[in-house]
Amino acid sequence: MGGGAAANAQPPAGLVPNPAITPTDRLKEAWWAKRHDQIVEQIKANPNVGLLLLGDSITQNYDKSRPPDENFQPTWQRFYAPRSALNAGFSGDRTEHLLWRLDHGEVDGIRPRAVVLLIGTNNTAAGQTAAETELGIDAVVDKLRQKLPQALIVLLGILPSEVSEKKAAADREINRYLAHRYESDAKVTYLDIGAAFFKDGKLDTSIFYDPRLSRPGKALHPDTLGQLMMAEAIEPTLTRLLQDSGRQYLAGLGDVNTAVIPVPRLEMDSYDWYERHKDVLSAQARMDPQVVLIGDSITHFWGGPPKSQRASGPQSWELAFGAMPALNLGFGWDRTQNVLWRLSHGEFDGLHPKTVVLNIGTNNLTGTGNARANTPAEVVQGILSIVNEVHARSPQSRIIVMGVFPRGFGPSTPMRAAIGQVNQLAAQALAGKPNTTFLDIGAQFLEPDGTLPKALMNDGTHPTEEGYKIWAKALIDAGVGR
Repeated sequence: MGGGAAANAQPPAGLVPNPAITPTDRLKEAWWAKRHDQIVEQIKANPNVGLLLLGDSITQNYDKSRPPDENFQPTWQRFYAPRSALNAGFSGDRTEHLLWRLDHGEVDGIRPRAVVLLIGTNNTAAGQTAAETELGIDAVVDKLRQKLPQALIVLLGILPSEVSEKKAAADREINRYLAHRYESDAKVTYLDIGAAFFKDGKLDTSIFYDPRLSRPGKALHPDTLGQLMMAEAIEPTLTRLLQDSGRQYLAGLGDVNTAVIPVPRLEMDSYDWYERHKDVLSAQARMDPQVVLIGDSITHFWGGPPKSQRASGPQSWELAFGAMPALNLGFGWDRTQNVLWRLSHGEFDGLHPKTVVLNIGTNNLTGTGNARANTPAEVVQGILSIVNEVHARSPQSRIIVMGVFPRGFGPSTPMRAAIGQVNQLAAQALAGKPNTTFLDIGAQFLEPDGTLPKALMNDGTHPTEEGYKIWAKALIDAGVGR
C-alpha cells in the first residue's frame, strides 16, 4: 500500500498521463503562491504541529467559519487550535496540486500525530473520472506515508453535492472504493460523514454557502453551520485515534446526528471487534442464510455463526432456527453508527435472506468518553438508516425491527423513559414502510409492576436463556424461523 508508486508511475507509450497523479503547481495564481509560501514559513518558524488538515476550499473554509451564536467560539478555535493544528486547505485544489505541495515543503520538518485529509471533489468537478481520482487520492495517501510515517490518517469521503448527477455518481463510486481500499489499514481510517448533510432523505442545501451567494451555485461548500457539523462528525474518530480529551460538542448549534455517521469500533469490550468482523465476512462467504440477525451484544450473545466466546441462549437459538441457516451479525457494544460501518464494509454484501432481524439502539442511549449519548429521535434516524441500507442491498428481504428491550430492574430506571421514547418514535417512523415490521416485545420481559426479573436478564440488560426464549417465541409467532 505504500511506496508512492502511484504518483511516480509512467503510463505506457501513447497513453495520456493521469492528471490526478501528476504533481502540478498553481504558482501563477498570486493568492495560491502566497498561501503556499506562508505555510512553508509558518512551519519553519513553528514546526510543533500536532494535527494537520489537508484539502481544498472545504478545509480552507474552517478559517472563516464563525458560529451563529456569540457564546460559541469559531469552529477552528473550538476543535483544532487546542491541538496545535495547521490548516493546509487550498481553494480549488485537486489531488495533483496537493501532491505538488507535499513535495515542496508544506510538511517538511513537522511530525503531526494525525492528518485529516479531504480531497477529490474538484477532480470530479473538473471532469476527471472516478478511477483517475481514486488513483490521485491513493497517491496523496502514499505520499503522506513517506513524508509523515508516524502520523495516523483520517481519510474523509468526498462530501455530497448537487453540482451534477454525473459528479455525484463518480463521488459515490470513489467513496465505495476508498471504504474497501483502506478497510484494514493500520494507518488510515476512512470516514464517510456525508450522512450529516442530509435531512429527511434529501441533501440539506440550507447548510451550504453556494445557493445563497450573489451568483448562486449548486450546493458544494458547507457554510458556517455545515463546518460545525463536519467538525462534530469527525470528532469521535479523531479523538479515538489521538486519545485526547479535545472533544467538543455543539450543544444546540445544529448538532450532527452521530448515530448516522458510520464508524468502526468505538468501545473496548471482552472480544476483538475487528476479528469478529473478519469472522463474519468469512462465515458470510460460506453461507446462504435465510435469516440474518443484526445488532449489539444482545444479538451477539444469543448464539449461531460465527461462533462467539459467549453464547447465552443456545437452546432458544435452536428453538427459533433449528437447522435453518441463520447468520449472527451482533457485535457487543455496537451502536447504530457501528452497524452502518459494518454494512458499508461488506458484512451484508451478496446476501438476500428471507428475513432480517434488527435489534439495535440501546447503546446509543449511553454516553462514554468515546461517543456521546444520542437522543431518542437521533437513535430512530440511525435505525432508519440501517433499514434503508439493508433494503438497498436486498429489497425483497423482510426486516423485523425489534423495539429496544427494557433495561434496569426497576420501572423508574432512567433508561426506561428514553427506551420508551425510542420505541414510540420507531413505531411511528416504520409504520407503512414496505417489507418492514416493528416488533416490540418489551412488556413480555416485565412483571405487571414494571420490574425486570433477574431470571430473564441477570444483569438488567442481557437476556438469559429464559429471556432469549421469549424472543425466540416472538419471532416464531411473527413467521420467522421454523
